[in-house]
Amino acid sequence: MNKSSLKRMTRHAEFYIFLVLVVLSIIIHFASNGQLLVPDKIFTILRAMVVDGIFALCSLVIMISGGFDLSFPAIAALSYSLATTICLNNGWCSTNPIAGFLLAILFGFILGMLNGWIIANFKLNTMLVTLGTQTVFTGLSMGVLKLKEITSTLPGGFKALGTASLMTYTKQVGSRQVSSDLSVTIFFLIIFCALTSFVLNKTMFGRALYAIGGNEVSAERAGYNVKRIKFILYSVVGAVSGFAGMLRVCLTSQSVPKALVGKEMTIIPAVILGGASIFGGEGSVFGTICAMAIITVVSNSMIVLGIDSAWQDLFKGIIILIGITVSAVQAKRRNG
Repeated sequence: MNKSSLKRMTRHAEFYIFLVLVVLSIIIHFASNGQLLVPDKIFTILRAMVVDGIFALCSLVIMISGGFDLSFPAIAALSYSLATTICLNNGWCSTNPIAGFLLAILFGFILGMLNGWIIANFKLNTMLVTLGTQTVFTGLSMGVLKLKEITSTLPGGFKALGTASLMTYTKQVGSRQVSSDLSVTIFFLIIFCALTSFVLNKTMFGRALYAIGGNEVSAERAGYNVKRIKFILYSVVGAVSGFAGMLRVCLTSQSVPKALVGKEMTIIPAVILGGASIFGGEGSVFGTICAMAIITVVSNSMIVLGIDSAWQDLFKGIIILIGITVSAVQAKRRNG
């Protein structure tokens, strides 16, 4: 690698985020007496990143467009709760989970359309709109529809996908053998990372998102149909949220309507830490996934290190403050 290539690489925030991930992982590994960078722990971290990583990609594209979405966990919860209940009542998905996923995607798409229609037509603050719809969706799930928790009676097709593995690692612990599986669902995260990166970097729609996030008025003058793009964006994010929610049902073998309450407070700090600007127009898939990995590594290592889980909230709060500060400084530099 020549000096110019190295210089270009070090200009990007993603380089430093990746560096932090590597250094932090090594430090935690040695601090925990070699309990982090081992196959079983890596499998656990990758499994934990599947759903949160897809949620982070949803939040990323919204933030690139200059928006702020607080409703995606509520969309996911309502979508998978409805889909699972329908499948259970009709005897579907006993061996194949496809019907459940299609239903969750459909419900998520419809709920996302509501967000997109309000934001695109009335040009309201995206944070306030999605905060409102988040409350509405949660109220529908818990109050109006009274959706129940589904655990032991969960359709077999969901459980089968959740337990399917690419490989198994077995180690001896005392007098017994302990096995850890690399979940096959990691493929979904890889696919969504590739698709999101392609859309953002290789398509007109991706360029439109960056343009709208950079300056919406200028984007309109350049010929972008901002209203239509926002409507499509929030609709698709709703559909993907429904899919991610159903993945969570499979991985946890339970459908709990209130399970994702507050999930946005884990995802949003990761996206900000990953280099997405709160003012829009900036962000990358690589940076987001690296940041999501940092938060997942820290969260999964606290118990091993004997640190109280309450410190996670402090950690997330610090990340938000750092991300906001960096975004503000970058915006000030761009504006001279």
